[in-house]
Amino acid sequence: MNKLNRRNFLKTSVAAGSGLLIARFSHAQEIVTEGDGIAVAMGYAADHTTVDTAKWPKKGGADGAQQQCTTCSLYQAGDDGYGMCPIFAGKRVHAAGWCNGWVPA
Repeated sequence: MNKLNRRNFLKTSVAAGSGLLIARFSHAQEIVTEGDGIAVAMGYAADHTTVDTAKWPKKGGADGAQQQCTTCSLYQAGDDGYGMCPIFAGKRVHAAGWCNGWVPA
C-alpha cells in the first residue's frame, strides 16, 4: 500500500489545485448585460454609440466619440469582441461598450 507522505501530499495538492484553476477559467465567462445592477449604476451600454449623453455627460464631452471599452485603461482584451473589466468583477464586456467608469488609456 502506498503511504501518504509529505511529498506525495504536496504533489497531489498541486495537481488538484491546478485542475481546479483550469476548470474555473477555461469556460466562457458570463457577459455583462445592460440590466445587471452594477451595469445600470455605471451606465453600461454594449454599444457606445447608444449612450444617452444627456444622462451621462462624460460620454458627450469633446473626446466622447472615442470613448469605448477598447480605449479604456481598465479594459483587458479578450476574444470574440469581448474583454474583461475589473469594474464588472469576473464578467466580460463588449469591446465596443462604454460605462461611466471609462478612464483614458
